Amino acid sequence: MDDKVLISIIVPTRNRAEYALSAVKQILSIENDSIQAVIQDNSNDKSLEKMLIPYSGDKRLKYNYSPEILSFVDNFGIAVSLADGEYICIIGDDDGVNPEIVQLAKWASNNNVKAVKPEVQAVYFWPDAISHSEKISMNNGCLTVSEISKEVRVADTSVEINKLLKNGFQGYLSLDLVKLYHGLVKKECMNEIQKLTGAYFGGLSPDIYSAVALSILIPEVICIDYPITIPGICNKSGSADSATGRHTGELKDAPHLVGHKNYEWAKQIPSFYSVETIWADSSIAALKDMRIGCLLKKFRLEALSVPCIKKYPQYKELIIDHFIENNIGIMKVYKKMRLHLAKGYIPIMSIFERGLKRLKKGRKNIVKFYNISNISEAQKIFSEHLFSTELNIRKVIDNIVDALRI
Repeated sequence: MDDKVLISIIVPTRNRAEYALSAVKQILSIENDSIQAVIQDNSNDKSLEKMLIPYSGDKRLKYNYSPEILSFVDNFGIAVSLADGEYICIIGDDDGVNPEIVQLAKWASNNNVKAVKPEVQAVYFWPDAISHSEKISMNNGCLTVSEISKEVRVADTSVEINKLLKNGFQGYLSLDLVKLYHGLVKKECMNEIQKLTGAYFGGLSPDIYSAVALSILIPEVICIDYPITIPGICNKSGSADSATGRHTGELKDAPHLVGHKNYEWAKQIPSFYSVETIWADSSIAALKDMRIGCLLKKFRLEALSVPCIKKYPQYKELIIDHFIENNIGIMKVYKKMRLHLAKGYIPIMSIFERGLKRLKKGRKNIVKFYNISNISEAQKIFSEHLFSTELNIRKVIDNIVDALRI
């Protein structure tokens, strides 16, 4: 590919050839020469490369195989380095893309917009997504689409970073941070991070690390209530792991540590791995790498500790001991009391905040489409749904223009 590529859809993958192949098929089905599919493969063998032979003549496909054992962040970093697009968007190998992403990237390019953060209203459950729970597995093969408003807002990312610190680095997906994963970002912004820190990604989780680092670099982000990607959930995905409880354990056993040598876990975070602690550790890594570790004084450890005690009772004593040890300068009795008080305060505040959001946004309708066999079919059905409801990215772009005039 040459330097005229508008947008690169980046797909880091490992040992999930059948899903990565589906992602490639779906991306390349978009009839536009401005889009590029970048596949960074760190599998145990070259099965995916063989599967992609029928697509090797498509110049929009860029495939790279790295046989050595890589960490998540290193695999993502190589993937970003391969991208030729002015804009980049990272998706998982079980995810899909709304073809309208090209129109959005073209508008962003013409207006020198650094980042757009879309909402995620469409989610596809692969037929094999979840098998252990009848209640959850009934969504297998289903595309769920939440109500789409086309609303637009411009967010101050420094405000969102402060919210993240207050929240104990939890719930970042609900904040208006810059998102590279399922978002749209100018590649030059990632290049700036690489120059400043020495790598595109740090920490253990590339999605939240990049969200924090980019939000430090980019002062404002355009947020749209409109999806430009379709997250997928398959049996091997992190989302499925979270649903089945496989995404927690002893720190030494964390899959995120594979490929790292002598990784330094943040001392501010309890030493066991879970979605919550990985997010917190990687957020701290981003703050330090971007040279604003001073913001950690705003970090509320109880906002992390309380939900972890509730969700992972097997680590209760570890979490409480860690909380006490990391509140320097306060009497230990008071420290423990503060944690117990937070157990009541944080859930109450969480309920209050959710209530405010519901009053503001109203209850959203959800439409479900069943018996969908793959991501390409899910994307076609989703595009048909948008058309039938008279929704399109052009209307969203018009709303952006109106918002920027204010």
